[in-house]
Amino acid sequence: MVDPRKTVKRRINADESTARERIMKAAREVFALYSYKAASTRMVAKQAGVEHPLIHYYFGSKEKLFQAMVEDIYSEFSQVQVTWLDGLERVPPSKGLPVFIDRMLDYTLAHPDALQIIALNMVQIGRIDDIPGYRYITLHMARMRRMLEERLVMRGANRDIEMFIYCFYSLMINLIGARSCQAQILNMDPMGEEYRAWIKDASLTLFLPWLERLLSRR
Repeated sequence: MVDPRKTVKRRINADESTARERIMKAAREVFALYSYKAASTRMVAKQAGVEHPLIHYYFGSKEKLFQAMVEDIYSEFSQVQVTWLDGLERVPPSKGLPVFIDRMLDYTLAHPDALQIIALNMVQIGRIDDIPGYRYITLHMARMRRMLEERLVMRGANRDIEMFIYCFYSLMINLIGARSCQAQILNMDPMGEEYRAWIKDASLTLFLPWLERLLSRR
């Protein structure tokens, strides 16, 4: 015989999990449109369709909610970016970099909220600690460097490798995180294939010669 108390407990646990997931999803949607300083937990609660006190029940504060959201985004991004280099370890840069950029664009254009949140908040920062969770940006850069050095055996000077990675991702943050503005400046549709092709062409023009120099020092 099924214990009704266990059934009720499972249902409560499932409801709580669903509510928390809805809040996290809503947080990503709200913070992708409004900066950390401009957004409020009431806006997130409304977007999630939950009572406002639930935000504080699960997360305690806007700061902790934002931190949890950024940590989730970092975890997802870290897992998927590893696959962008699959099979490219022994491929020359002229063939490997276009594949890498296509894989990156497939993901970031379909899931633009991470780069939108970064771009939206960059101008709000006095010190990087002013925006909770922004330390994950530096962690992401360090992780990407380790991955490139291990998978592609880059042997350039530390300064050259750091500059390459920093400039590459800074450009992607601007071209994808702020794509509505950037595409319209170019008289293109932000959601169109023409703009995607422009990002790829610009990235190859700027970074392919640079990457070839770094790998030629192996």
